[in-house]
Order: sequence, then structure tokens, then C-alpha cells
Amino acid sequence: MDCRFRSNISAFIQPLGRKLVLIRLQEGEDPTKVDLRGWKVALHGIALDDRGRAVVNEIRSRSKHSFEITYSPDDLEVTFDNARLAVDDFAAELSARSSTPIVLEATTLGFVEILLCCRALKTAGIQEIDIIYVEPGEYKRPRSNLLLHRRDFELSSSVPGYRAIPGNAILLGDRKPQKGVFFLGFEDARLLRAFEDLQMINSERTAIVFGVPAFRAGWESDSLANNISVISEKKVLGGMHFCGAENPAAVVELLSDIYAGLSADERLFLAPIGTKPHGVGAALFLTEHTNVGVIYDHPHRKSGRSSDFGNWHVYSINAIGSQ
Repeated sequence: MDCRFRSNISAFIQPLGRKLVLIRLQEGEDPTKVDLRGWKVALHGIALDDRGRAVVNEIRSRSKHSFEITYSPDDLEVTFDNARLAVDDFAAELSARSSTPIVLEATTLGFVEILLCCRALKTAGIQEIDIIYVEPGEYKRPRSNLLLHRRDFELSSSVPGYRAIPGNAILLGDRKPQKGVFFLGFEDARLLRAFEDLQMINSERTAIVFGVPAFRAGWESDSLANNISVISEKKVLGGMHFCGAENPAAVVELLSDIYAGLSADERLFLAPIGTKPHGVGAALFLTEHTNVGVIYDHPHRKSGRSSDFGNWHVYSINAIGSQ
């Protein structure tokens, strides 16, 4: 499956839970090539590199209010507007402060923050949001020997391990059959650790998704080559899928198809450890399917992990009706 878009603006109408959702996708080489409107509220994370700083400055200049959000997996708390809140309290606080139009800055927000924001905005009854993501120009690689380590990328300083996310926790002792979907990136150790740490994963019922085409030509080969030994060793046989690395609409479509094909007693869980747009698509799907579980390893992203800028993306999400 590949729904990569090449034109500046594309639109997809997707079934999402009981909703019909219009997902409008824009792509441009810089902020002047996409439609960046003004917003009342902007939600962003901590900027770790040049692209993060540039996009946060851009959305702040266009927003009446902006809030930095970070999630701590150790104590299940969210830092929001300099206050530490329990996840449930964060949802209530964000709902109280939310007004349209609103934008989520996905370059700096992590997957968990995006998911928690989407859930809170749904609670607030907000049917329309913009999500912005800026691709990296280049990722940082080890300098010791570029020939021997040319497929390695230094993206995470540490990976604490797989921990539950409140609201979409998976029952590790559940005896029901579990269908898993892993969205993969460059770091094969994250896939291997999931199989080593979580005995409930059935490799024969585990599907994998690669970002193909990638942000840049050749990066898909790095991702495939880095993960293939783990896929082979663990005998991952649940299917291989391909969605454009920058296309969350393709992810929503794929997950909707997989979900529709589950047996009556089968449960689905996701592991969104690939590209950020794939994480956006997974978050949108999970917001409407609270019975779907998540496993996530909460990596600590390295400062300066990328350099320069790739394309800018704007994902406009609008609920247009019910099925």
C-alpha cells in the first residue's frame, strides 16, 4: 500500500471510528509554499534542532497563545504551561483552554504528547485541528567510520523501554489473540527489545509497516536493511506494508482495514516507533478506537539529532459527518 502524495495539496476522506474525516495534506519546500493560517492556540514540544526551532518560532508568531507540552513516562505526568499534571488532569486543563483554530506542532511533540493532545481535543468537542511536521534535511550519523556505520543513525540518547500509555494500555496477561502492527524506522534495537521484553507478542500475528517512499531516496533501504535481521530472527510473519513516510492518511486507511479484518475475539495493538507522520496517523486512529492498545518505548531524543530542513507538511483534520 502506498499513498504518497506528490502534489502540493491532496485530500482524503477516511472512515475513522464512527466518523467520516477529511484529511487535507499540504507539502512545500518552505513555509511560504504551504498555507499557514493564524491560530488561537498552538501546542508544541521542546525544539532539539534547527528545524524544531524554526517551526516553533513560525507557529508562535501566528498564534494568540502557545503552550509547551512534555510527557514523563516515569510518573505518567504531563508538563503543560509549566505545571505538572496527571494525564486525566491534563485532558481537562487542555480542554478548558482549547479554542479553534488550533495547531499541533508534531516536529517537536513526541508520539505520546500527540496522542494525549488528540484525545483531550476530542473531549473538548473540537472537530478540526491542524498538525504541522517538518522533515529533517539529514540525520546525524556516527563519525567514527562512515563506511562501516553508514546505515546507523544517532537519534536517541537512551530508550527507557516499553511502558503503558494511560488510556490505551494493553493487557499483557490477556489470553485473547493479539494482532500487532509495528511502524518501523532506522533503529532496529527498538523492534528487538519489544520481542525480548514483551512475551505476549506473537510474531506470526505481527505486521510491520515501513515508510516507503521515504523522506529522501535511499532512506527506505537503510530502514529495511537495519530491521531485516530482527524480522528474520523473530520470524515476523503477520504481513509487510508500505505507507509513504510523510502520509498519516495512508496509516489511517491501513489500520482501518486491519481493524475491520480482526476476528470477534482478537485484539489489536500498535507500536508506532517509525516516522512521526506515521505516529500522527496512529494517534488519530487510536483517538477513535480506545479498545486498541499501544506499546511504546519512550526514547529520549538527542539534541541536534538532525540538520537542515526537508519539506514542510500541514495535515488539516476535519470531522465532516458520521457513518
